[in-house]
Amino acid sequence: MAVPETTETEKSSFSVTRFLSETKVELKKVTWPTKQELIANTIVVIIAVVLCAVLIWVIDTFFSVLFRLFLQ
Repeated sequence: MAVPETTETEKSSFSVTRFLSETKVELKKVTWPTKQELIANTIVVIIAVVLCAVLIWVIDTFFSVLFRLFLQ
């Protein structure tokens, strides 16, 4: 049988200051992107969103025309 990771006494010892200090420690471990990496990744995301939008528009237009022909 699995044993719970925390006991009831550990759950009640939660404090906001402890949480914030542990968060600060963890954020220091993060490898933040450089400005150039951030710009490059943003451009990739924008291009991907535009391509998906165009693909959805093309498929929507195709089915719209198809249904109009079918219903006439």
